[in-house]
Amino acid sequence: MRPLAKLTTLLTRFPMTSGIVLPIIVAAFTYISYQLMTQEINQRDHLGRTELFRAVEEGNSEKITSLINRGADLNSSDNCGWSPLMKAASLGNMSALKQLNEAGADIEHHDESHYTSVMIAVVSRQTEALAYLLSHSAQVNHQDTLGWTALIWAAKQNDSQAVELLMNYGADPLLTDNKGQNAIHWAALEGNQSIVMLLGSKL
Repeated sequence: MRPLAKLTTLLTRFPMTSGIVLPIIVAAFTYISYQLMTQEINQRDHLGRTELFRAVEEGNSEKITSLINRGADLNSSDNCGWSPLMKAASLGNMSALKQLNEAGADIEHHDESHYTSVMIAVVSRQTEALAYLLSHSAQVNHQDTLGWTALIWAAKQNDSQAVELLMNYGADPLLTDNKGQNAIHWAALEGNQSIVMLLGSKL
């Protein structure tokens, strides 16, 4: 029901002589004002980005705080299915990442391909962001629609730091993708022998 319709419904339930009408009107207008405010700040542009998403892109911590306090949708996705937290991970924007996580943003939010913030941090080579996400209980063995894990991504990219970090948080090097390949297979296929050795040493 729309806010104005709700107000009309409330008012018709009580006679105007009732002493509780004024408080009801005040409460109703407070509710309507809040609804209009949140609708405005959660409006999406042609790329599906909200004000909060753009504030993360801009690295504007003060604006992020203000939008969170005003009720911005923490998990609203852009046209690619990315949330503001996923964007922060891709940029290595640690301030935004912490603000969003502490405000209750979904750390496991994923796009249509099931890419998560952990995977995005790996692909973007944002090791500090990856460490933060893992230390806050982000799933380490999540698989995308191809069956790839963050560890497979790290192995393919020859990223020893990410591999070491993921393994320390319980990443499974033997977990296979949809074609039956695991992180060790992918590292070997890419010619990343040092990663093959690193993964093998953890078994």
